[in-house]
Amino acid sequence: MQVCTSPEGIVLTGVGLYPNPRRGAFIAPRNPRARWDDPGYENPDEDGFGATLGPAINDRRGFVFHVACWPLLEQAFDPDPVPHARLFEVCDSLPYVMGRGLMEWSYDYGGLAILRDEYSFPWEPRFADSRFLEGSLNSIYSVDPFSVPEVDQILTERPRAPPSTNSLVSKAIACSEHDPFNSLPVELCSAIAEYLSTADALNARLPSRAFWHLFGSQQFWASRFKGNSDRSWLFEVRNQKNARDWRWLYHRTTNGRIGKGLQNRRLIWGLIRDLTAILELRWSDLASGLSPAWQLDLQQKREWLLTAGSMREQPEGSTQLDEGCRRFNSQKLRIAGHISQMSASTVRLGSSEYIVGISLTTAGGEVVRLGYSNASERPVQLAGLAVLRLAVGLHGIHGLQCIDAQTSEPSIWLGDPNDAPKTERAIGKTQVTALEVGFDGFKMVSIAVSQQPHTTEAPEHDTLRHSALWYPDIPPPTLSLNEDCFIPLPSYTWGFRPLFWTRFGGPHGSYLQNLIKVTISFAGGVRPIDFSFNTEVPADYRSFGRDGTEYGELIEFPIDGPGGEVIDRVKICEEYPRAYGYTAGWWHEEGKLKWLKLYTNRGRTCELGTRSTLPSKQWVFRDISAAPKSAITGFFGAQCRNLSLPITVLGVMTEPLRKT
Repeated sequence: MQVCTSPEGIVLTGVGLYPNPRRGAFIAPRNPRARWDDPGYENPDEDGFGATLGPAINDRRGFVFHVACWPLLEQAFDPDPVPHARLFEVCDSLPYVMGRGLMEWSYDYGGLAILRDEYSFPWEPRFADSRFLEGSLNSIYSVDPFSVPEVDQILTERPRAPPSTNSLVSKAIACSEHDPFNSLPVELCSAIAEYLSTADALNARLPSRAFWHLFGSQQFWASRFKGNSDRSWLFEVRNQKNARDWRWLYHRTTNGRIGKGLQNRRLIWGLIRDLTAILELRWSDLASGLSPAWQLDLQQKREWLLTAGSMREQPEGSTQLDEGCRRFNSQKLRIAGHISQMSASTVRLGSSEYIVGISLTTAGGEVVRLGYSNASERPVQLAGLAVLRLAVGLHGIHGLQCIDAQTSEPSIWLGDPNDAPKTERAIGKTQVTALEVGFDGFKMVSIAVSQQPHTTEAPEHDTLRHSALWYPDIPPPTLSLNEDCFIPLPSYTWGFRPLFWTRFGGPHGSYLQNLIKVTISFAGGVRPIDFSFNTEVPADYRSFGRDGTEYGELIEFPIDGPGGEVIDRVKICEEYPRAYGYTAGWWHEEGKLKWLKLYTNRGRTCELGTRSTLPSKQWVFRDISAAPKSAITGFFGAQCRNLSLPITVLGVMTEPLRKT
């Protein structure tokens, strides 16, 4: 079945087929209750349409849903219909993973998709391999998850006698006068527990005797089969009126006690639960009800600082989006007065969490909302907004942190900043005066801020630190960065070009005395660099670049760190296109690190690569040394996304050595 465009808007087709893969066209009857194999239906070409992420055919394009999965989605929305237009908008926002021929949901389909951790940074598509686990398609994934004969058997089985709950009373903790739940009636505690996950509700019995009764409460176990709870996939029990032992049914439907059909349904239902939460987001339309105090003067010239995922605008008639995100809508507003509170709503999609919308509250209590919202909105209190520190990935904004204009203190992170590059592009010496926020069909993909002109210029050495996207975090100010390495690359200031870094020397060089070896992988360029120590150090200090390659030469360079030997000089040679206006292959968009030479304070060197010149290329040489009383304690650089390609550019971090 397909959700696709039509002259009547977004519609649902009948069950179709894929007769012409070369053309990329699906054919499906326009009647949603019909099938391609119905008597008399001839699969006419005029019923063809472009599917998934290909071009439109017959001015129609859509997204394909398996005939066994679509009724599961309908069950998740029952008694309401599936919102076809919203579903199309969400699907249109998702990128296409070329290696898998699938949309990127950041979901592993219960292990069906293979992680490529050894080739990927955390912010990249992690399921780019089209291989499948051996035998997996012959197990649960090939079984119909909707029509499962086992359901009738489970619902008609005679329940076994439940275990006695008398022992639970004796094991319950003594009643505490400091337990606020002890004053509540049992019925109210049961109602509270229904809003908790099963694990949280049962764990509540440990600190509070008021919840000990839950294990034997039929009301509680019945709630596990409703709404979005962990047994909601067994929707056949919703309309049954029979008396039932709900605790036994919960026990009977654990994963080890159900067959392949229900196991497959449970896995698919996990993705459906994420999708239903996304489709139920509420959009805030700034065009209606925005007071004049918030309205932006479009005639006034402003300088905007933009942070975004790997973003491009919506193309017409096609959804060829093979990575990143797309902006459908943007909202602009002037910041009216001092902001006293910022809130953010979030959703989860597979393994990732995204900001979907924000709301701003002035000191006078006026509130304005941008983008989408839901019940997960979380606030932080402010005394004016000066800085937005952002966590941004390929597909959008994962988290934001506010810096108070008066105290300069950071708020808690809203959203999830883990495993996403961080940036302070939206930083200034004065308060934010205007915002432009961009959205795709369900999440925030960009934020641009405008501020009053600074009274003093920001220090020149802070430019790269504040404007770049950094992983795993923004380097501390104690580190000096040789920013001249990135002069030919203005995209590090504005585009989505994350820089990763490793502080192998430790804070103020504290681990240099433990460094005993540097191992460099080389194959057509410099690849991962590993650092070995004679003591345990955190994992973030031990490697630079992706975690290993399947090929290439390994060059080992022993370092006598315990004896005082350190790396005090680095020479590099980077290869760029011959002119900035020249369109090079995508693998050269950021250059390539072709030659590297390390020097120690004992006059020893390690050299790898080549620095021969070619007329059609531009070669840039760098020679970086640590300042007196300082040491090289880290590297930073970039590497092409989601491919085992060499490091593209390399920078050096230095910092003053700690006095001993």
